[in-house]
Amino acid sequence: MDAVTDRSRVILPVLFGGRPVDLSRVRKELATRDIVIVEDAAHAFGSSHGPRLVGATGDLTCFSFGPIKNLTCGQGGVVIPRTRDEADTIRRIRMLGVVQSQVQRGRTTSYQVEGYGLRYQMSGINAAIGLAQLPHFEDTARTRRHLWRAYRRALAALNGVRLVDVAPDRSVPHLCQVLIPNRDEVHARMKASGIGVGVHYPPNHLQRAFARWRRDLPATEQAGAEILTLPLHQHLTEADIDQVVTVLGQALTETGTTPHARPNQR
Repeated sequence: MDAVTDRSRVILPVLFGGRPVDLSRVRKELATRDIVIVEDAAHAFGSSHGPRLVGATGDLTCFSFGPIKNLTCGQGGVVIPRTRDEADTIRRIRMLGVVQSQVQRGRTTSYQVEGYGLRYQMSGINAAIGLAQLPHFEDTARTRRHLWRAYRRALAALNGVRLVDVAPDRSVPHLCQVLIPNRDEVHARMKASGIGVGVHYPPNHLQRAFARWRRDLPATEQAGAEILTLPLHQHLTEADIDQVVTVLGQALTETGTTPHARPNQR
């Protein structure tokens, strides 16, 4: 909250890896201020705040349904509004600022553009892909939690690795990530061994697009230099996980990676 100023208009908490964020303290501190909370829940479809699913917590919430998300539509996403006015505004923006729906425009010879807009509507084909998965989503969630916990058990035996906790009891894990001091060399060796590791994500504030707002964020920069994403998807097996962790262990040994001072998060 130290970064909030009189010029602040939006706070955008990121539910990274699927882990839900407790916003109760933030909401309390913002109660008298004209600041909107927009949850970036791109990773968190199916996760929950206590008894309530993410998206049903009273904040504007954005989900992504890209190809690798827990629920996919191929591409696209949705915004969960708080009020009817917000829903109307979102509908207008997604349709190039046009007020009338496609059905309504088909019944008349004219239509009205009432403001700024974008072409953000999801296609019917993409929506159908997502709807077909919904009845099976509980199985997907159960599988991803099981696989993440299998990683946690396997990684516990490795020195030099700290697992990024995603609170699997409350989330549907989207990523399985570790922090490694010698990340770049380990990444290269695992890639050379055929393991599809990645880096999610280089810190935003170090990107050229955000250079004018750059500030010192040492914890973020350290995490950005150490984070490594391990393969996680519904078709993974425990034998696959053992193989990934074995190759990771070999890479750590070959690169002489120094263990973290802190133990693995459990």
